[in-house]
Order: sequence, then structure tokens, then C-alpha cells
Amino acid sequence: MTDQNDIPNSVEIIDEHLDDFFDPAEILVLHEKESEVIHSDIYIFKPADHRNYHLLLTCGMSALAMKVPDDLDYLKFAEITMLLPPDWNPNYDEFVDENNYWPIKALKQLSKYPHLNHSWFGYGHTVPLDKTNKVDHTFDSIILLKSMMLPGDFTYIETNEKEIYFYSAIPIYKEELEYKLEKGTNQLLELFQQFDISEIVNVNRVNVCKHIKK
Repeated sequence: MTDQNDIPNSVEIIDEHLDDFFDPAEILVLHEKESEVIHSDIYIFKPADHRNYHLLLTCGMSALAMKVPDDLDYLKFAEITMLLPPDWNPNYDEFVDENNYWPIKALKQLSKYPHLNHSWFGYGHTVPLDKTNKVDHTFDSIILLKSMMLPGDFTYIETNEKEIYFYSAIPIYKEELEYKLEKGTNQLLELFQQFDISEIVNVNRVNVCKHIKK
């Protein structure tokens, strides 16, 4: 078993990786003041000419290995991304409004979840959203998927020290969660394609499972 103290620093690996895709001036970092289990920052990349969304990225989850099954050891390091619409307000002063802050709160909680619960995240895994604060959306959970919009060479890091996979966090409704648990992830994705559901979060999007024939 790998000693956690011997695990290479993910921040340095991720920062070097991001340098291949972004100008450092594009990166806004929300530093975590108080850490639980791991220190998890949130990187924000605002929309650009070639990017019609805000890109949010956790940095810290991969500092520790997840408790993956033995045959999936190569998946033990991961980070989470989320794409938000251009009109989302990333200004710190606006985070007092839960409607602006909930995506960041969700990513922070996701980054710690597998380490607090001695579990792991992989493709198709779902996690309940924290519903303790009042928000305008009615999403129930997050499903983790392979990004449909970010390039593969961005969502995977391979170095001599570790491999890091980036999963995309997609908010889903309660009925969609139930459908996924009954039919499987790929069946839910087929419905997403049928209803043209984007990876960019839309709090007003259609609930695909309320529009299918029973």
C-alpha cells in the first residue's frame, strides 16, 4: 500500500498541466481557508472567445488516493469539473447568494466526499446535493460523467508520478436519478441526447424523465 506521505503534490502537477491550456492571468483561484481531510481549492476560468462557459475545476481531491477496487487502481486519483453558463457571476461578493455559490459548495463537498467516506468516484457515480440552503433550482444529485465538451488531453493527466482523471459534474433531477439507478447511466445519457441536454449547467432545463412514455 502506498504511504500517503509519498504521494506527489497534485497542485504542482495540475498547475503545470493548466499552463498548457491557459494563460495564468485567466485563472481565478478560490483558496480554501479551512480544510477537512484535504485542502481543496476551486479554479475558475471565465468565458473566452473560444469558450462560452465558466469552467470550474477542483484542485486538491487528487492529493490523496481514493479507495478504489483493486482492479481499478489506475483510477485512484481524480478531480471534478463543472461548466456554468456565461451569465453566472463568479465575483466573490456575490457568493452570499446561494444561487451563485451552490456550484462551488457542491464541488468542495464532492472533492472531500470519497476521502471522508473511504470510498471512490468513477464514471456514472451519483452523489446527493446539499439541500440545506434555499436555491432556485430543483436538482437532487450530481452525476459524474466523462466530459462531452472538454478535450481528452485536458481531462486526463499522465505523469511518471500519477494519473489524474477529471470527471464532469452534471446536476440531475430526482426522477433522472431514479431512472439512472433503474436503467443505467448510458440509458440516461441517451435521454440527455434526445432532449439536447448540454454539459453547461442550466437550472431551468427540462427534466427528461418527466417527458418519456411510461
